[in-house]
Amino acid sequence: MLTEQQINHFQTFGFLTFRQLFSQDELKTINAEFETAMAAAFRDDPFDGTRRHWLITMGPDTPFLASLLEDPRFCDVAEQLYGEDVFGIASDINRYVGDTRWHPDTGSLHQYGVKFAYYLQPVAAESGALRVIPGSHEPSFHGDLRQKMSELELEIPDVPAYIFESEPGDVIAFDVRCWHASWGGAVDRRMCVLVYYNNPKTPEEAEATQKQIIGNGADYGPWVANTEGHPKRERWINRMRELAPEAL
Repeated sequence: MLTEQQINHFQTFGFLTFRQLFSQDELKTINAEFETAMAAAFRDDPFDGTRRHWLITMGPDTPFLASLLEDPRFCDVAEQLYGEDVFGIASDINRYVGDTRWHPDTGSLHQYGVKFAYYLQPVAAESGALRVIPGSHEPSFHGDLRQKMSELELEIPDVPAYIFESEPGDVIAFDVRCWHASWGGAVDRRMCVLVYYNNPKTPEEAEATQKQIIGNGADYGPWVANTEGHPKRERWINRMRELAPEAL
């Protein structure tokens, strides 16, 4: 559970870090599922270092990665930050190539939530560590950045930011409205992600979240069947269906 200080930090700066949240045994399982899932999904298009590979991991072939959305280490934190009606939206894995430009993970300030991200290799400032601009989830600052980022013509490392230098097992949580990037990363930089969305309370939030869910283009597959009968997942799925039935 988060302390009051941690909650205040997140609300002020838009991110939190958690060191060594995963055990070594869990990391072995994550790496094994990562390798198996990527090899199967891209059998006809093997990774050659020229473009990113991305994959939703919410099916029976990646049971541990799929289970993390309902893991209290993540969903309880999301609920503390955004309310008990927050809903899990994705568990996915990535093989990145090169730098990642500055961007938020939402197209609208009416759509927000929290992303948990963790790397499977050590990363530092000049080797692809995630960079987050503190406070950029706040509407006025976020809007200023959206308007001025291209005008500033700054290189990625020239923008003042918090740099998430990390070892495998470390996790960063950040508001999806925060502007973030990475720089200097080697080919095949491996990151895993969990995402939770705020439950919309206004028509504007509902419309923006619907567009975001559809725009994600995720294939949820058997996850939506919820054959295990998880009550929390069922609530999440029902809310997603209300908002964007065409996506499920």
